[in-house]
Amino acid sequence: MENCTIYSHYLEFQKILGVIKSILPNAKLEVDDHGLEKSVTVLGSVGSSLKVNYRERKTPSYKLEEIECGLTQNLAGMVNFVQSLPATNTDVKNKFIYKIMSMNCEIALMAEPKITESFKSIIGVLVQDLDGFIFAQPNDQFTKSETQHFLNKDLNLIIDLNGNCEIDDLEVNVNAAYMDEPKEDYTEEQQARRGRSGEFLKEKGIAVNEHLPCVPDQGSVEIRALKEVIDRAYALLVISAKGEGVEQEHLQRAVAEKGINSFTEQEQFIYNADVLSDEQRAYATWRYESLYVLLWSLGKFDDLIYPDNICNVSDVVSSIFQPTREEFEANVKLRSKEEILDALDMTYRMHWACVNARINGREVGGGIIPSVIYERHYALNWLTHFMDQQWDDVQTPT
Repeated sequence: MENCTIYSHYLEFQKILGVIKSILPNAKLEVDDHGLEKSVTVLGSVGSSLKVNYRERKTPSYKLEEIECGLTQNLAGMVNFVQSLPATNTDVKNKFIYKIMSMNCEIALMAEPKITESFKSIIGVLVQDLDGFIFAQPNDQFTKSETQHFLNKDLNLIIDLNGNCEIDDLEVNVNAAYMDEPKEDYTEEQQARRGRSGEFLKEKGIAVNEHLPCVPDQGSVEIRALKEVIDRAYALLVISAKGEGVEQEHLQRAVAEKGINSFTEQEQFIYNADVLSDEQRAYATWRYESLYVLLWSLGKFDDLIYPDNICNVSDVVSSIFQPTREEFEANVKLRSKEEILDALDMTYRMHWACVNARINGREVGGGIIPSVIYERHYALNWLTHFMDQQWDDVQTPT
């Protein structure tokens, strides 16, 4: 027997049946439905069979906050397992952990005597259509690693037991229906904020998803402490400059003069690197946009400019680099929760429009720049303690 397991955020048992019938129209299917747990046995050519065991979460969600059923217990164990693995690409590993937490169904496939080409076709179509991932054992059909490994929807290696990875990024898409709070639970403040954002986006010709949930209200959100934001801004200043190609001796002088000692593990690696890859350089340089948001939150800029252009890097750098650290700290103050949440709500909805346009192969409306929106969303999620994640681990689900 050979086996593998597909995990997906989406609940689509009928799709499984449809895919099997489309690829094996003459196969006999035996379906057993027990509500959240279902199974189907596929009798293919002589001597071959495929057993599919399907189960759902008791409460579909995009996060993993409690163990309430067998599937959530399995997912929690998988998160711990992946966290323990080494990684050649920590960014992909971190995103994969978040993707695991957003899974709502498990599709275990057991083939006798082995996974045939037809069975592999079924698996490939399912994982693609369900935007899922595969946990596989090495065999004749799954050859990306000689150990247990995880594959993305395109059957490329996410990570194996040795930490190997062959992808540069991993999308984490979730169904807004699983994120929604009951509408009656939204405060007037939240609903008004969502309404203002929606009207602005419509005026700019940007797609609006009326089903996206509201961001938290002022009473339930905690903003990062002033010192933490200042420390983060100085770290981003150095990392962004490193990506731009500023010489190390100048960076070291700035670090000493400004007392900068708040680099994350990933930032410390970039700061110490003699040479940056193109990917690392892009990662670092785009952090100017995150820095811009933090400086706005500290009152150094009156408004966040409309994101159809990148920020003015010269203005961003001079606003934090020219004054001494003592002068800078004496002249900054965090904006109100209301202002920060207004920016978060608008950016969150813009980010959804960017992701939706990319998925559907269209240009995003309003001329907005997806990478700018991503950096803003990243910084604002960090500012508002989204899922209480530290800087290197911040997620930006839409």
